[in-house]
Amino acid sequence: MPWSTRRAALGALLAGAILAPASPAQAGEISFGPHDVQTTFFINKSDDTNRVDYGMRLDATCTPVDDEAIFGYWRIFEKSPPVRTQGWSLIDRIPYGIAEQRRLPRTPNGAEYMLTLKQLTRPIVITTKLEADGRCTATARTRINGSTAQLLSVYVKLAGFAMVDYIDVLGRNLRTGAAITERIKK
Repeated sequence: MPWSTRRAALGALLAGAILAPASPAQAGEISFGPHDVQTTFFINKSDDTNRVDYGMRLDATCTPVDDEAIFGYWRIFEKSPPVRTQGWSLIDRIPYGIAEQRRLPRTPNGAEYMLTLKQLTRPIVITTKLEADGRCTATARTRINGSTAQLLSVYVKLAGFAMVDYIDVLGRNLRTGAAITERIKK
C-alpha cells in the first residue's frame, strides 16, 4: 500500500476516533461510591441548562482514593425529570479537562487535594472532611479577585461555536462570607 494511501487511512481512522460518539464506558451513567462527593464545584455555560460537575472519589476516611480522584461528568438537566448524569466523551476533555491533579497531605479529619483545569489555569485546592454523621464533604478553594475564596461554580459565556466571550468565577469570601466574582475576558 503506498504511503499516501496509508496516511489517508490513518487520518480517517484518527478522525473517526475523535469524532465518534463516546463508548458506553466513557459516556454512560456515572456511578458513585458510598463516600464519594458528587459535586465539589461545577461549570455552567450559556448555551443550555446542562452543566459539568467535578466529583471526587473518597475512601471511608474521606481521603482521596488516588492521584486521579477528581473526575468530571455531565449533569443533564434538559428533558428532566429525572436529572441524569453522563460521562465525558474524548472531545469534552478539551474544554473541561483536568490539566493536573494530586494528593496533598492528610489532615486530622480528611485530606487536601490540588487540581488545575485545562482552561482555568489557577490552582484549586479541595479539602475533604469526615463529618460527625459519617458523611464526607469537600470544599474547593481558589483565588478570586485576589482573595482566597470558596469556589462554588464557573460560568462560561459562549460566543459561537467553540468560542468563549468571558468566564465568571463565582465563590464566597472565606473571611467575610460575602459572594465574590471575577470576570475573565477571553
